[in-house]
Amino acid sequence: PKPLKFRRERWTTPDGDFIDVDHLDGPQDSPLLVLFHGLEGSAQSHYALSTAHACKKAGWRLALPHFRGCSGEMNRRPRAYHSGDADEIDWILRRLQAANSGRQLHAAGVSLGGNALLLWLGTRGKAASRIVSAAAAICPPLDLSAAGHNLGRGFNRLYTRHFLATLKANAALKLQRHPGLFDRDAMLRATNLYELDNLVTA
Repeated sequence: PKPLKFRRERWTTPDGDFIDVDHLDGPQDSPLLVLFHGLEGSAQSHYALSTAHACKKAGWRLALPHFRGCSGEMNRRPRAYHSGDADEIDWILRRLQAANSGRQLHAAGVSLGGNALLLWLGTRGKAASRIVSAAAAICPPLDLSAAGHNLGRGFNRLYTRHFLATLKANAALKLQRHPGLFDRDAMLRATNLYELDNLVTA
């Protein structure tokens, strides 16, 4: 398929950080789908691009918010993104809703993004239905502890190796910007996502 042209916006977060949101524009009266990516994902992840092509074909608009530090540039604050970040989901969706002029707004999340979206839906209850018309979570890790342990076993270790390489590289860059944030040597020794989460994200 032909490459798609995204329009990027940089938003300043309430705590003085930033996120980047990539937009696929379409007919002004068409529905808007907001897609939250997974761990270490971005608007360039294969599932995000596939969704973008499907939206283009259907005549829908698409917004792809990047979690902090996932758009190709390190975020400013020590804070990292995580699967329980319902407050960030809330802020993003409310801002998109405010600019959507009452048109349909749907939300979907993949893996970690799906987990954060489900947490937002569960904690907001009926209030969520005033923001989104429909929502879907794709392969969310509903039991994070079990998922973290199982990713370190058998064939799943290939995924862990991939994620640990990028997460450790990003954590090292964050530590340069914020010295003393966590124990660098312990972070480098982490052998699974569960350990890294406890050392860095928590």
